[in-house]
Amino acid sequence: MTSLPKYWLTAAIIIHLLAAWFSVGHYHDDEYAQILNFATSKIGMDMQSELMWEFKAGVRSGFQPFIAFVLSKATSYAGIDSHFVLAFIYRLISAAISLIATVVFIQSIANDINSKKAFKWTAFFLLFSWILIFTNVRFSSEGWACSFFLLALGLYRYPSPASIQRFLLVGFFFGLAFLARYQVGFMLLGFGLWMLFINKQKPLNIFFILFAGCFALLLGAGFDSWLYGEQTVSSLNYFKFHLSGLSGGGISAALPEPWWFYIYYSAVQLIPPLTLLLPIAIAAFWLFFPRHPVTWLTVPFVLFHSYFGHKEMRYLFPLLPFAPVMFAMAALKADEKFKLLKRNFFKYLWPVVFWISFGVNVLLVILTLSLPASKEVALWQNCLTPLSIENESVLMVLDQDGSYSDPAELNMDFYNTNNLQIISVRDENQINEMLKQYPDKQMLYASRKRNRSQELEDTGLSHELICQALPDWILKININNWTSRTSMWRIWSINN
Repeated sequence: MTSLPKYWLTAAIIIHLLAAWFSVGHYHDDEYAQILNFATSKIGMDMQSELMWEFKAGVRSGFQPFIAFVLSKATSYAGIDSHFVLAFIYRLISAAISLIATVVFIQSIANDINSKKAFKWTAFFLLFSWILIFTNVRFSSEGWACSFFLLALGLYRYPSPASIQRFLLVGFFFGLAFLARYQVGFMLLGFGLWMLFINKQKPLNIFFILFAGCFALLLGAGFDSWLYGEQTVSSLNYFKFHLSGLSGGGISAALPEPWWFYIYYSAVQLIPPLTLLLPIAIAAFWLFFPRHPVTWLTVPFVLFHSYFGHKEMRYLFPLLPFAPVMFAMAALKADEKFKLLKRNFFKYLWPVVFWISFGVNVLLVILTLSLPASKEVALWQNCLTPLSIENESVLMVLDQDGSYSDPAELNMDFYNTNNLQIISVRDENQINEMLKQYPDKQMLYASRKRNRSQELEDTGLSHELICQALPDWILKININNWTSRTSMWRIWSINN
């Protein structure tokens, strides 16, 4: 068994701790709206926002909302009242599960990569890639599905004697991965077919896996009944809902993206310039290793998501840990077949591409540890919560087109523990009306549009800038006064 350097594990733990602390908030609104907001509705807090249509349709799993609810009660019992500390605990648990899964997975793929140097760099990027650090600390359905699936797969292929307990754990973690994100079912389908036709696993061992998986699904049904207040199975509701074509906000309702969307974005949004080769490496891996389990589990998952018009990179986040493995194995096989590194062009180009990508990754890791994942949550943590504790306040949010999209992004009941009132205003002129309506309250004004301070001055409103979304150290690097022209959340105190 190949062991990792101890200082790598120590460094990975420290970096993930820092990311869990500093990378506040969520990557996508669904992480908040379909997990934390659902949990908030069960905690018993006053809610100003409506739950998303998925709650009424009963199509989202109660698994993570239940975890969030239980942890909320536990921390409250322990005397921890801050929901920002609670959110940090969510991220910390996510990071712990991810790191354990990653270490187990690394050990399971040691025999697949027939080069110690390539294995070392594969393990390095699995532990220290900026995108994996970022996703590992997210309390999201994609992140948890990825971690539990990776843990199950790593245990299944772990280089040690098999046992009943191990197969039961594999099935249970596969079940939890499915509960976290139902689309993982396509990965499970592919892996199950691989077990049957390629791996030819013993029927009794498959029974143990299925038994534990079904137990996890029974737990999921219990979580769903708790969340929705009635006996229901959200996974069945989900597939019925989307297959019926009646979705008003699901996959079919979004603007369609072209079939090559994932090819383009996976190449340019991860660690360029190295990942410019990633789509080619993945296709090569599928061709070179048609019998490998990673091929069987990734192909149906990619085809499923490529088929539907609504595409987002986060949908493929569960596949991220497989990318370094596929890249390394495909590159080694290509070099073996075509002797690429003996050709001067590749021999001299490859180190340049690799080390530039390494530097880009280091920079992106630093930014990941420095910037909030959600500027809206950062505003609540650094500005709105302290202010609303000191005074009864009203937060006015600019809503020029009447869509309520901007106010909705700041209307976060989970963090609004002091029930700060949030209202929308169409422009700065309407603020005068609000001042008359709320004469005895502290009035705050938030907008992420440019030049709003000038608009406040033109309207004759006495105001003071009290908070901006970006960290102070970035704002101090105000080259050519870029901060005055950029769009970002700002909050002003409006004086009566």
